[in-house]
Amino acid sequence: MKITHSLEVFASTLPFSFSDKDLLKKVFVHRSYLNEKEGSGLESNERLEFLGDAILSNIVSHMLFRKHPGINEGDLTKMRARLVNRHALAKLALQLRLDAHLLLGKGEKRTGGHENPTILAGVFEAFVAAVYFHHGFHKAFDYIEVMFSPLLDCELDEPVHFDYKPRLQEHSQRLFKEAPVYKLISEEGPPHRKTFDIEVSVAGKALGKGTASKKKDAEQLAAGEALKNLLERFAEFFPEPADAGTAVHGA
Repeated sequence: MKITHSLEVFASTLPFSFSDKDLLKKVFVHRSYLNEKEGSGLESNERLEFLGDAILSNIVSHMLFRKHPGINEGDLTKMRARLVNRHALAKLALQLRLDAHLLLGKGEKRTGGHENPTILAGVFEAFVAAVYFHHGFHKAFDYIEVMFSPLLDCELDEPVHFDYKPRLQEHSQRLFKEAPVYKLISEEGPPHRKTFDIEVSVAGKALGKGTASKKKDAEQLAAGEALKNLLERFAEFFPEPADAGTAVHGA
């Protein structure tokens, strides 16, 4: 498996060497590419993606544990869900320009595979696993820590709220005499790493969406976005500032 010139250029931008060219190319092989003539005999990045998911969870958990000594297990879990989700990882993949090297099938290309958050998150996880295999856990830890530290700093700068649902319920009842309605929009991914898209409506109008690996976390994120929109539209009815629901990540 010969590495392309574009991958050689990509490898040159990394803060470490990457001599295992076959491993680096495997990072970018989406399963749809295996159906193409050029993909015959290749292996997709799904196994790397599986491992990278576990490595990321380990490293981000360690970072949160160290940075927030006074926060309990439940809230640490929710913070991790806000930091490690497909939309957050997709943004990191775009920052690294991983999308430019994806190997996709023709059908996946036509439907915008290079911009699909699930595919982008998967290639980022596969890349993390490749760094781990090539340089070991300590190098992977240092690299992930550099990328995620700014995100953790944002968590420190903003209030950590996980009460969006009850607050939205309270305000919805107050304004419209009815409860918010949560709807599952989509459910994607293999059993070990599903993602759920939830939409919440207030008085029949969709006000927020959220995506997470658990339905209840996706509902919280959707409620947070809806709460922000509700407070902005009906600011005169509330003593709290209109940005009270802005501490939402990963929606």
